[in-house]
Order: sequence, then structure tokens, then C-alpha cells
Amino acid sequence: MEHMKHMVDMAKSPLEAVKDMMPSPDNASVYPYGLCIRLTQDELEKLDVDHADWQVGDIFHLHALGKVTSISSHEREGGNNCCVEIQITHLSGESEEAENEEEESEDKNEHEEDHKEESEPSKKKGRPNVYF
Repeated sequence: MEHMKHMVDMAKSPLEAVKDMMPSPDNASVYPYGLCIRLTQDELEKLDVDHADWQVGDIFHLHALGKVTSISSHEREGGNNCCVEIQITHLSGESEEAENEEEESEDKNEHEEDHKEESEPSKKKGRPNVYF
């Protein structure tokens, strides 16, 4: 897997959550409005995602590309405010469980390849194998 910028938890602070709270605190989210993504059966099929064994609370690792569609900023009495709208255009993902299994398999294969190379004779002429 390629290295990517670290993930940032977008949860609101307790103060932000109170400030943005809807009339019903029972359904208030700790995440800001607009950060929820809804995938229907059609989108899940496009992503080739098997969600049959998913449960509420499972983690799904997303990778997305987005197009900036709007940028606005304005000065207010309480300070400056900025808003950027991003339309998600490309999306991929996999369950954390599947990703962890894949990484473990890759690590095992790399270890086996390293061990195999150590035990095979050198294929380069004039360079004997050196073992410690």
C-alpha cells in the first residue's frame, strides 16, 4: 500500500458539538454535517464491496479524490470564516479486517522471499554467496 497523509479525526470538540446541536440531542453526531457519506447498493457494487457481514460500528477504510467546487471566505465580527466544498469524484476502500489480512499476507510473502534469496546461490557471475 502506498504511503498517504495520516488520517485526521474530524470529530467535533465537545464545545462544537453543543454549539451545532440539533433540537434533539439524542441523534446529534460528534462529526460535522456533510462528512457523512451514503453508499447505496449501486455504489457498493461499483466498488466491488461485499458488505454482507458488516455490522454497525465496523470500520471501512476509504480513499477518495475530490474536486473543489466552491471556496468562500468572509470576515465577521468574531473573526474570519472559510468554507470549501469538495465533490467526491473517485472512491475506493476496503474493510480494516481485509486490509490487515492483506498486509499480514504481504509481510509473510516478503519474509519468505528474503529467506529464499538467502538460501539460493547467487545468480551474478563472480559474486559468491556470503553467509554470516
